[in-house]
Amino acid sequence: MNGLDFTGERFIPGQGGARIAYEHLHRYYLALRWAKGRRVLDVAAGTGYGAALLAGVAQWVWGVDIDAGSVRHGQKSCIAANLDFLQGDAVRLPVRSRSMDFVVGFEVLEHVERQEDLVAEMARVVVPDGIVLLSTPNRAAYSDARHYRNPFHVREFYRDEFLALLGRHFSFIRLMEQQVRAGSLVSSRESAEAEAEVIARSVGNSPPSDPMYFLALCSPGSSGATLPEASAFLDVGDGLLREADGEIARLNREMQEAIDRRDQVIRDLQSQMAAEIAARDELVRRLQADIEGRTRWVRELESEVQTRDRALQELQVEMDSRTRWERQLSDEIAARDEAIRQLQHEFDERTRWAVELTGEVAARDERLRRTNEELDRVAAHLAKIRHARLYRILCRLGVLPR
Repeated sequence: MNGLDFTGERFIPGQGGARIAYEHLHRYYLALRWAKGRRVLDVAAGTGYGAALLAGVAQWVWGVDIDAGSVRHGQKSCIAANLDFLQGDAVRLPVRSRSMDFVVGFEVLEHVERQEDLVAEMARVVVPDGIVLLSTPNRAAYSDARHYRNPFHVREFYRDEFLALLGRHFSFIRLMEQQVRAGSLVSSRESAEAEAEVIARSVGNSPPSDPMYFLALCSPGSSGATLPEASAFLDVGDGLLREADGEIARLNREMQEAIDRRDQVIRDLQSQMAAEIAARDELVRRLQADIEGRTRWVRELESEVQTRDRALQELQVEMDSRTRWERQLSDEIAARDEAIRQLQHEFDERTRWAVELTGEVAARDERLRRTNEELDRVAAHLAKIRHARLYRILCRLGVLPR
């Protein structure tokens, strides 16, 4: 993560709004009362604004952060003779045991996996009568009540869980609660040395809300640290409010500009819509004319279809008639074929008979020829006989016929 990238989890002065600024700044201003003249370690120091604030009263301040970009940003922008920044992991702090008088770790516990190791490291590096000031969100108010899950948090704590974790490493524990409240400041420049008071009341019927954060003051031994009854941080210069007012004014200007742009867009859209409506009406008119033409065409087509249907019906009747005629013709053709077959058979029989008859005629003709030849021989013989003298004599005698 770049030290200058604002995500809502690493506070950067001037970014994120007044609420997150008041939450983070109040913790460091409260820590000033225990940082005076002491060696201070700021765990997860981020961009270094808090470490620089503590360096204004401390003997020496070391700011430790795992992000190299944040460390470089702190070294460049938060410069003081008694301030140094180190890159290191909160669960393996790069400092000697029992070398720090005061250790702060604001909004770091919920971000690490090895939470037990982080608390143990803070207890390791602080002197026996030193102080550790540690803050973390109250899960009941921060997440449960808002139905919210912070994607950067590994694990959040309920009150009892937080106290149990601290109790395993510190014998002295004082738990405080932090919440951004609505309020008002009354002050007098003439009585600057008088004690300040905090009037804490609930206005209306709403009960006091649960604290958003726990702030624990711890020590390995019996610490003589005293706690204020209440601590209120007031931005007497109203710088963040003025920034908010300026932001609101800027947002109002941007909103007005957006409204003006919206109105212009609406006017343009109205003009465009009017043109589109006119074009649509013209298109509708054309479509209506086209529909009417198509309707006439459909009626004509229906008439043609009806005519075609009638023609089809007549054709069907004709086809049925032709079918019957074809069936009759087929029957007649079949009968004719049968007759032809029978005639062919008869013709074949007659042909065989004719062939046989021709043979018989030829045989008869041959017999007749032979008979005629025999007759001719007989006739010739008879003729010879008739011309013979003996025949004529016999005929005269009446023995032979003439």
